[in-house]
Amino acid sequence: MGVFAVNPQEPCFLDIGLIDSPLIVFPKHSIWIEHAGSLPFVADPTVVNFYNQGQTYTRHAINQLGDYCHWFRPSVELLSEMVGQEQVHFSQQNILCPATVFLQHLMVLKVVTAEQQPASVVIDELVLRLLHELLSKHQQPWEFSGQKNRRHKRLVESVKESLQEDLSVNISLQELSSLHHTSAYHLSRVFKQVTGLGISQYRTQQRLRSLSWALRQDQGDLIELAMNHGFSSHSHMSACFKQTFGITPSACQKQLQIK
Repeated sequence: MGVFAVNPQEPCFLDIGLIDSPLIVFPKHSIWIEHAGSLPFVADPTVVNFYNQGQTYTRHAINQLGDYCHWFRPSVELLSEMVGQEQVHFSQQNILCPATVFLQHLMVLKVVTAEQQPASVVIDELVLRLLHELLSKHQQPWEFSGQKNRRHKRLVESVKESLQEDLSVNISLQELSSLHHTSAYHLSRVFKQVTGLGISQYRTQQRLRSLSWALRQDQGDLIELAMNHGFSSHSHMSACFKQTFGITPSACQKQLQIK
């Protein structure tokens, strides 16, 4: 496992990447990713990205934060055993990252970066549980081959890009649909069809994933974090956080911070 970071000012940012072994990637910032021969998509903390061996791709910036992510590289043998196939292990470019999996991977990061690490078998078991839960959600993708479906996919990814800029800003469905030259009804229906989430649900998940990453890094007090992430109050943030992750933000902060 490891971390990857590159900002848009670096000459290598637009270089074509080549994957030499299968990767499972947890983005922390938002960027465009385009696998060779596929439609581009917005990679952000609400999803997990999959890369097959030999995969080529390009990235494009959404903002000045660039590309920052954590990756897991299971052995080919292990991955073949877990997904029941060889070589082309993943049939999807990404999936929605379940809240439990997102929190689990943050706990793994805490363990492997702690000054006093546990025995390697403990880390192995943590990672295997993480991969098992994640890959059990890996199903056949929604079909984007038809012209209408591809158009819907482009619309949804463009909307997701629009929602990356400032998590503290609240934008209405009407404003969002006008920005993308479509009706509120059409946008709401298509977004749910493509992502499995309503736009407001997606927005909340954006905020909660960014918030949980900030909690790990101890970035400010909880009231300030709530405001910076678009929640109306500390209690609103806490209620949403507990409903999604099963624990309060303060408890999560204690669990994730490295001592």
